[in-house]
Amino acid sequence: MPDLPGVRRRPWLASALLAAWPMATLAVERCRVVGSADPPFRYLRQQEAGGLYYELLRAAAARAGWPLEFSEVPAARALLLMQSGEADLMVGPLRRLEREAYLHYSRVTLPAEDKSVYARPGAAPLQRLEQLRGQRVGVLRGKRYGGGFDELTGLQRVELNDYDSALQMLALDLREQALGWPGETPYLVLARRSPWLARVAEIERAFDALRQSGEWDRIVARY
Repeated sequence: MPDLPGVRRRPWLASALLAAWPMATLAVERCRVVGSADPPFRYLRQQEAGGLYYELLRAAAARAGWPLEFSEVPAARALLLMQSGEADLMVGPLRRLEREAYLHYSRVTLPAEDKSVYARPGAAPLQRLEQLRGQRVGVLRGKRYGGGFDELTGLQRVELNDYDSALQMLALDLREQALGWPGETPYLVLARRSPWLARVAEIERAFDALRQSGEWDRIVARY
């Protein structure tokens, strides 16, 4: 994923020009969006960003005049890029105290992603979270699931980079279980080290306009 071009400041430039330089470069640079593949919420196909979250983001960014650049990376890698300032924006993270050191949680929230559990045919029916104790459970590295699952002890979490790896591990033969839980509120977040954080109010107002115009509802209805 290309890095955001650095700003070279010549030592003889006046301080007033130094203060204006970052805003001038932002006018042409792209906001780097990162995230894992998570259909139907987020995905990249032939460099086209799709899914509910990305479609909502693209619609709001068009209103705000924000040029976007999407990269699909595993969840843990996406968070590391946000922490280092090599990426600017994510859509979908749950709010966690430890993440607030490097993520700014905007006031933009997104439709929650309900959680489901799948198992091989013949597995004992799962109806309660506690029944996962003693089981090997495939999870995405760096992803949080809420609903008490993240704090559950007594199970072996097999961390994977993507859902394709999980399906291969289970030989693609899966059955949805009765066990599931409602998703927590996902957020639009910006890296605290991103220059785009200074303009967060623009994207928040764009999402407000998206809702008021009815475009938000039209997009959500397709999913």
